[in-house]
Amino acid sequence: MNESKLMRQGLSSFLNGLVGEKILVELRGDKYINGILESCDCYINLRMRDVTMLEGAEVVALNKFFISGRHVRFIHMNAYADVVASVRKGLRINK
Repeated sequence: MNESKLMRQGLSSFLNGLVGEKILVELRGDKYINGILESCDCYINLRMRDVTMLEGAEVVALNKFFISGRHVRFIHMNAYADVVASVRKGLRINK
């Protein structure tokens, strides 16, 4: 399957609709990344900015951060995120 088709059919359409929003990404190994989503590809590789990384009791602030999709366990977003609007926005971005 080519990447453009994956971008239209997968979770990445929803995530692309969240670009510019603050999200919390839980990684394998009990690390948490909180920041603003800049971009996402069809493999759920994420680029984020204004990031706070929490690993155990250690907190690190970073300007930019890249997350490989294979390390993502969960992605948390605001409870009031409009899923339908986010998917539509993501599909417009991927055209």
